[in-house]
Amino acid sequence: MTLSTTGQRPVPSWLITHSYTDRDAGVLKSGKEAEVFLVERSSAEASCLLAHKRYRPRYPGKGELRELGFSKGTIYRGDAVYRAGWNLNRRDGLAVRTGSRFGHQLAASMWPANEMAMLELAWRAGAAVPYPVARTDDGLLMEFIGDHAAAAPRLVNARLEPAEAAAARRQLIDSLRAMSSAGVVHGDLSPYNMLWWHGRLVIIDFPQAVEATTNPHALDLLHRDLVNVADWFARQRAPIDVDRLYGSLLGLIFGVSR
Repeated sequence: MTLSTTGQRPVPSWLITHSYTDRDAGVLKSGKEAEVFLVERSSAEASCLLAHKRYRPRYPGKGELRELGFSKGTIYRGDAVYRAGWNLNRRDGLAVRTGSRFGHQLAASMWPANEMAMLELAWRAGAAVPYPVARTDDGLLMEFIGDHAAAAPRLVNARLEPAEAAAARRQLIDSLRAMSSAGVVHGDLSPYNMLWWHGRLVIIDFPQAVEATTNPHALDLLHRDLVNVADWFARQRAPIDVDRLYGSLLGLIFGVSR
């Protein structure tokens, strides 16, 4: 695996980086494209918990998924809206669009690579996202949000008090501002891919995230993200002014010097 680099933001103090062993501690979440496994990392002095997001093989052999620990079949997201910013060469782009075997294999490698890159950008910008620890052969290793007793609940299931909903809204807007300053658009944001843990809001699931200035659909995706989360926050009596926030995020996106 390749360790993440995160610019000027320091590596979290809880992360064990030397003389450790990693132990698979079971499945946390099963989705259409990937499953998330709990990993306990231990050294002689300490231990920490990580989440290993593993993307399923696109063309698994007989029994391969079971041997690798996956519990369901393989379905890869194929929406061209998200792939538009991948900047593939003509041959590779054609292969992905036509759905050839090579195209499927290429797309399968691009989703985790994109997620790692976008997580790193968001982390460096100061957004509340899981710390991206490393790329692995089949996915990525990142910060686990939770503890030995439980994983953090999704925001939609967190049952926030009014003051907590207001705090979650403030934290979300702060993270969206940080992401926009780095040119990152989540692309699939909802209360289902945000976590709430001891007063901390964390945004997760970045494989479909796009770069704001290279993907032609990025601004539409950003507006859709805001509408999705605003609907939920409105029901929690913590309204978001979508148009005002969208305008301020556009200013951050186009004010970025690259």
